[in-house]
Amino acid sequence: MWRPVETNRVAESAQARLLDQVVAPGLVFLVALLPRVIYPVSRPMQWYSRAIRFGDALLAQNWAETYQRYHPGVTVMWLSGMGLKLFAWWRGLSSDHLLGAAPTRPGTMDDAITAAVVPLAFVCALCIALAYTLLSRIVRRKVAFASSLLLALDPFCITYSKVLHPDGLLAVFMLVSVLFLLNYLHRARRFDLILSGVFAGLAFLSKGSSLFLLPYAALAVGSHKLTGLRSSAKLQESTLDGRRRWVDGLLEVIRVLLTWGVAACAVFVALWPAMWVEPLEVLRKIGQNLLYHVETTHWNPTFFNGHITLEDPGIAFYLATFAWKTTAITLPMFCASVLQTLPRSRRNKQSILVQALVSYIVFFTAQMAVGGWKQMSYILPAFPALDIVAGFGLVHSAEAIGRTRWCRRWRRLPTVFTMLVLALQAGIVLPRHPYYGTHHNILLGGSRVAQHILPLQDQGEGLDLAAQYLNTLPRAQRASAVLHRRSAEIFRRNFVGLTSIANDPRANYRIYYVNQVMRRLGSEEWEETWNADRQTEPLWSVAFDGVTYVWVYGSPPQEPAPGGPEIEVSYRLGEHIELKQVRLSAWTLAPGDTLTVVPLWTSDGELEKNYKVFCHLLSTSGELVAQRDGVPLQGVRPTPSWRDGEAIEDSYDIVLDADLAPGKYELSIGMYDADTMQRLAAYDAAGERLPGDRIVLGSLDLDE
Repeated sequence: MWRPVETNRVAESAQARLLDQVVAPGLVFLVALLPRVIYPVSRPMQWYSRAIRFGDALLAQNWAETYQRYHPGVTVMWLSGMGLKLFAWWRGLSSDHLLGAAPTRPGTMDDAITAAVVPLAFVCALCIALAYTLLSRIVRRKVAFASSLLLALDPFCITYSKVLHPDGLLAVFMLVSVLFLLNYLHRARRFDLILSGVFAGLAFLSKGSSLFLLPYAALAVGSHKLTGLRSSAKLQESTLDGRRRWVDGLLEVIRVLLTWGVAACAVFVALWPAMWVEPLEVLRKIGQNLLYHVETTHWNPTFFNGHITLEDPGIAFYLATFAWKTTAITLPMFCASVLQTLPRSRRNKQSILVQALVSYIVFFTAQMAVGGWKQMSYILPAFPALDIVAGFGLVHSAEAIGRTRWCRRWRRLPTVFTMLVLALQAGIVLPRHPYYGTHHNILLGGSRVAQHILPLQDQGEGLDLAAQYLNTLPRAQRASAVLHRRSAEIFRRNFVGLTSIANDPRANYRIYYVNQVMRRLGSEEWEETWNADRQTEPLWSVAFDGVTYVWVYGSPPQEPAPGGPEIEVSYRLGEHIELKQVRLSAWTLAPGDTLTVVPLWTSDGELEKNYKVFCHLLSTSGELVAQRDGVPLQGVRPTPSWRDGEAIEDSYDIVLDADLAPGKYELSIGMYDADTMQRLAAYDAAGERLPGDRIVLGSLDLDE
């Protein structure tokens, strides 16, 4: 009679393990991963080049060159470097192509950024799923699930874990290290302690601010042991035994911290080859630059509370970041958790965990407030802990509602309430895709209020949309756009024309963005044109949450040789290029005039060599009397950058000598290898190779 019951219990236990060990963390992983890997938006590019150089140094076994920066960002360079090497191998590209030293097709840089960000996003999502597992060992699965989902859907965390930068990795590595340490203090399993040290080492390899884990680990282990000693001291009758226990306890704390530290140091050294050959020099550079960050403010002006300043904005800057970068769910739930848990005199696993995480938030914020160099992203490692504490507050608030007299009959109400609130968090956050940095807490007025308190557009949100819009306008390939240098790269890698950071009055388009305007970045270069442009309607603009992020002023470039004669042709150059049409300014000119030649090229996008175009004007005796050679579109679109099926409207101006004799002159066009000067084979529509590999377009009449 008991066997079916026992079988049912075993089956239920297996289902519970499957749910706890596979389904729940798998769901958390997917919720965390998808917003981070779909359409990465990354403004900073410094770690892109560093990751490439790091990978090159590894392959060359030049261990000293794996030191790229004091941050040190080694975890970013390992992950992104591997992603970029695989991408380069898949596309047949070299490091010069990835670094822009050799021409590539438009969009290649954006694809490379995605390849570099995906490994970072994957590891971040994996750590968030691991956070669920670690939490579920200490507290109820319901609390662990709610906390990890709030973390997975934190817009501030998503923003900095889908960019090519160490901040996202830093935040999750520090969190996992702390959770493993708290697991060790709860379960006393040595493996948890070692893994805590491993993730601390990964955090140290990510960014210098992770050194906070050193005093935090000492505080957590010391206070835990001290609490145990105080409890046992009440049972001690002998003063000598009590003293011996205190000494043994102190030695145990030292042994625990040494084990943790050795694991961290082992990872730090093992994964950074520069430490194998120049350990003292590397540590000296790190220490020297960390001290510099503490003592100095950022060289770019900071916007805070309506003011632009080069001074330290103080801890209020980080408090405002907490207020506006949390959500309408996490901020009140965090406050509810603190109010529910911290005042309790009875210590349990939950209250200890909340107190440990709140201490982590408070002390880390205090550490970052000491430094004069302040950015919103610097406080990011406190947000995962805040989300977990908010998860406690959410579940407890739901259960408190379920215990009220009116709701007791609905036993599933707390679960339903929790799921609805988590769905509301998703509804607040996911519509921001892919620009999660545009989110600001709606409880505090959202972006309309935040724009007067904090700087916006840290990741250049909207500039890619501006570039994509300009690409749809006529003659986009020959257009030029000018914008401030801080976010020029995110625009450049999406725009098919020429991107300039100099204030060129000849530029077709002028791009302004809100971060530049509110911080007055380089205002001496653009303020005059901005004041003039803002008196008119922009050609295009984009707004998020009611705040305009990007303005575009200007007009498309003029059509070259408008109304001139057009020649429909069908010629092939080499295996990959076709000439479809040529437009001329005129067939009849006078000495001293300028002849404009507008060829229309297409290709299959398989060009590797850089070819130059030549336009030659020959006399009837075959003498070269005028010419114009150059890289297509004045060097903006070299042939390796041509895409499959793309129509390249090129143009060349040939200035005729004022003393050129009247008569007929033959106009021809073709291409040659820029390195070897060898002409590219030219074929007519029938496939016959043309003499001299030049395409004769016709004869010009030169009048007196």
